[in-house]
Amino acid sequence: MSTCFVRHGRTPYSARYLVNGDPGVPVLLDDEGALCARRSRPLVREMGVRACWTSSFPRTRQTADLLLEEISCPRSVDARLDEPDYGMFEGRPFLEYASWLREHGPTARPPGSRESQHEALLRMLEGCAALPAVAAPRIVVAHGFLLSALDWCRSRRPQDELPLFLPEAPYLEPLVVSDRCLLEWVEFLTGEVRRGSGSSEGRGAPPISSEDHRTVLRLPRPVRTPLEENEFDA
Repeated sequence: MSTCFVRHGRTPYSARYLVNGDPGVPVLLDDEGALCARRSRPLVREMGVRACWTSSFPRTRQTADLLLEEISCPRSVDARLDEPDYGMFEGRPFLEYASWLREHGPTARPPGSRESQHEALLRMLEGCAALPAVAAPRIVVAHGFLLSALDWCRSRRPQDELPLFLPEAPYLEPLVVSDRCLLEWVEFLTGEVRRGSGSSEGRGAPPISSEDHRTVLRLPRPVRTPLEENEFDA
């Protein structure tokens, strides 16, 4: 049994590296994002998807509609998969939020926000932990932060600690995880967050790069290798 995680298609906000953590703001896919979602339909059909989950944001639900236009399966919305609440940074450049986060750390709540970065990630992981209880194979259309955290967990080395910033997750690139592996990742990431690994008010965080407005780490993306848990099973 397995879950395919994908980040939603490109939006006018994400193309400009603006943050949107309020599902009431109607941010939808731009033309390129919609086109890429349509082009991904054949891959989704091959997966034999039996259930679909999205966050409560319009862009994830629109992406799911485009991906599953020719597929009949139950679709559910789980607000635990939502983007973090960015508070006063809503609609503003990611670098502004990143600068604040580096100064205050992942356990602090931005002004006007109901949650910290760590609280948001724990919420998302709680939603992920519930997935193995529903029909599979399943597809989850979520946001870049969750996809980046899962991809980091997959590619981490034994000595690595959860960093303050993660490389940007690509749009609509599937990350397929077996149920066993997903629960292991959820447990590991939950432990990392609760221990506050790599946080402590941003101490030791790499410098924010003005050369890339979203991937704020000066790190190459991890090399992807075929893994057994990335094969769909029934």
